[in-house]
Amino acid sequence: MKFIKEFKGVRDGEIYPETFQPGEECPPELVDAALSLEVLEVPKLVEPKKKDK
Repeated sequence: MKFIKEFKGVRDGEIYPETFQPGEECPPELVDAALSLEVLEVPKLVEPKKKDK
């Protein structure tokens, strides 16, 4: 998932925050936090087309 807004977070094993810019890939360990702040692109679910009879 990619960021759509600027986000500041700390990667696993690091002690200092890093600023992530829009378009950058989100590290897996930060996905939950970024989703809760609505700074990640969320893929839209495509509904299956209904077959006409």
